[in-house]
Parts: sequence; structure tokens; C-alpha cells
Amino acid sequence: MAVDSEERLPPNLKVLSKLAADHVGFNISDLTAVGRLYEAETRHFWFRTRNEFISKRLADLGLAPPARVLELGCGGGAVCGHLARLGFDVTGVDGHLPRVLEAARRVPGGSFFVHDLSNGTGPFCRGAFDAVGLFDVIEHLDEPAEALSAALDCARAGGLVVGTVPALMSLWSDLDAQSGHRLRYERSSLDQLLLSIPGASLIEVRPFNRFLVPMLFFQRQLIAPRRAATSEGMHWRVPPAPFNRAFDTLLRLEQALAFALDWLRLPGASLWFALQKDSPKLARASSDLS
Repeated sequence: MAVDSEERLPPNLKVLSKLAADHVGFNISDLTAVGRLYEAETRHFWFRTRNEFISKRLADLGLAPPARVLELGCGGGAVCGHLARLGFDVTGVDGHLPRVLEAARRVPGGSFFVHDLSNGTGPFCRGAFDAVGLFDVIEHLDEPAEALSAALDCARAGGLVVGTVPALMSLWSDLDAQSGHRLRYERSSLDQLLLSIPGASLIEVRPFNRFLVPMLFFQRQLIAPRRAATSEGMHWRVPPAPFNRAFDTLLRLEQALAFALDWLRLPGASLWFALQKDSPKLARASSDLS
């Protein structure tokens, strides 16, 4: 996966700026780890069912192909690839060249940029995108409100900023620390964050991966502490095929039963959110009323 020169980059990939390193639990120069993560994004039940959940939520919110979707922190392009297969026009941005190279090869019809987002989203802030996604991104950030506001700048008036985050601090473990998480969001804390973003209306916050909560609690609170020294990278490994298929089926069943589970108010191991960018007319009206 090493890249000797930018001349070898695929035509759908441009380098604007690079992020040299990520959090301490992930060495981007470790090509074995990068390859393991790529395999997980392709085969692991968690990534596959998350992609399905994302596309279903976008459809329910009225976003259909060939809408333009920008993913900030796209990694290896797992979400971009899924949306592209459905017909969306996808653009992905991430600061790690080896990961974005994977994304560009995975989605030859998409557009990808290597860009350290701490330098801002200026190259993408033309309000051209129907939706901007931050999928399992803001939990890594010290200033998530800034990232959400920057994402909002990239959306058209009436467009969406959507994303996913890990949920429930009761599920916190060493794996979260190794993944570079600052926290796992509670519903109340995520609501508070989203409502603080100026120029946006909160559309929805929804739990998912609910059927995983008992298993994760048992695994992380009772099993993982006993083998913390050997747990690094375990969450990137694809489970044995029978377990992978079983959990894939279980989470797809959860999605089919979403209405009943919403009524029961069952918490999820993850949260989905959607903001809508206010139109200039609405923003001026709100300002006049204040």
C-alpha cells in the first residue's frame, strides 16, 4: 500500500495536505493494521449493517441518488463505496494517504482528497453538497462543534449533515481508548451538542445496534479487562464466518423491527443524527424574531 510518488495516484484522488499520524492506538504506517481494517470494512457485520442503516436513513429523509454526498473522515471509503453502488455522487476526504488511496481504488467513480481537516474545509465549502457525513468521526475530536459547523458550511441550503457515533459510556472500555475516542455519547449529550450548532435545525437522533448492547456490556466490562494486554486491534478482526453471518442477520432484523424498538425506547450501542442547514430566508426570519 506504500506510495512512492503522487504520479502513481489514481486519477480520482488529489492530495491537498497530509495528516502524518492518528491516535496512539492506530499507526497509519503499519500496513498490516491498515490491511486488517480494510478487510473489516469489507466483510465485518458491523460495517456492513451500518452502511445499510445509513443508506436507509438517507432514503427516509428524502435523499435519493444521484444526490451529492461529501464524507469527511472517509477512511478507506466503506460508506462511500456503499452509497456509490446505490447511485449517489460521492466525494470523500481524509488526512491519511494510505487510507484514501484505498477509498479511491474501492470507488473509482467517486472523487477523493487527502486533506488534514484540521486545516479546515475551505476547499469544499461551496454549499454544493446535498448531504455531508461524519460517520464515527466526532467522537475522536476535542471540538466536535467546530467539525459540525464546518460540515454545515459544505452543505447546500436545506441540505443535511448526518453522522454516527458510539453510544453509552457504560460500554466504555480500553478498546475505545485504543480507537482514539474521547467519549461515547449519551442521547442527552448528543442532543445538547447538535442543538448548539448555529444555522441548523435538528431533524433526528436515533439509536441503532441495540441488539449488541447486552453482548458488548458483557464483553467489555467482564471479559476485556482480563485480557487488556492482548486486546489491541481485536475490534478490527472479522469474526469467524458463522458468528459474522449470525450478527449480520441479527442487526438486519433489528432494522426491520425499528418501529417497535423505538416504541420500547431501547438504547443502542450507536447513535445516528441528522441536522438540516437552514435556508438564508429562515435564518433571517429567526434573526428578526430574536
